[in-house]
Amino acid sequence: MPRLREARTMVLIGLLSDFGLKDAYVAQMKAVILSLSPSAAIVDISHEIARHNVHEGMFVLASAAPYFPSGTIFLAVVDPEVGGPRRSLLLETGKSKFVGPDNGILALAAEKEGVVRAYHLTESMYFAGEISPTFHGRDIFAHVIGHLANGISPILMGQPVSDYVRLKISEARLEGGAIRGKAAHIDCFGNVVTSIHPELLERGGFKFGERLKIRINGKMRDILLCRTYSDVASGELLATVGGHGLLELAVNQGDAAKLTGVQVGTPIIIQRAGLSV
Repeated sequence: MPRLREARTMVLIGLLSDFGLKDAYVAQMKAVILSLSPSAAIVDISHEIARHNVHEGMFVLASAAPYFPSGTIFLAVVDPEVGGPRRSLLLETGKSKFVGPDNGILALAAEKEGVVRAYHLTESMYFAGEISPTFHGRDIFAHVIGHLANGISPILMGQPVSDYVRLKISEARLEGGAIRGKAAHIDCFGNVVTSIHPELLERGGFKFGERLKIRINGKMRDILLCRTYSDVASGELLATVGGHGLLELAVNQGDAAKLTGVQVGTPIIIQRAGLSV
């Protein structure tokens, strides 16, 4: 084990997983990080990612990362193939470092910042002495995070790679006056975050305050494009641009996913009244 160097300044670490908080898994990862780098500060992004749902973890990580300061180190563990052939990965940008399994969970957040180097983590001197085949979050990734927080260079930890996993992102498109997208994420309120960017709304001539026709699961609904939830009555379905910077379907003080039956990946078509698609 290499001699530890005391961190000169506090390092911020963002932590995301699908472990939940019932068990000790999250606490064990934090304990490892703080044992190696006691001055580190850890922010929990989420530990309520749906079990094994790499796409959801990728979306939530990419939503949170832009709001963290430069120098943050991110650990994201949604790892259904733990112990298998998938690689352990470190992505380095000009702003941050991202550590986790090479299954796509890191790529969207890192590539938004611009990946400058990628490493397959291979140097076991920076791992635990004994590695559980089912808990790399604690025995590999948390140890790597602790050493990074102490100033160890990523180049010492593994081999450069360029073929890390990138998950395909569903892009919305404007076609024949209608916008075709998909449900990208469902938050804890039941708001349906779509893949539709406001720029597409502008290009299509859709304006706040007008009513839209939205086709979901074969059913057409007439809803208002709002600035905020309270622009409609309690219990009413609406569309708005939410905190993710994407078009959302929401219910004022209700659950849009439950009301509409939308799941992640469900196609969503937006059009004007009188236009058939």
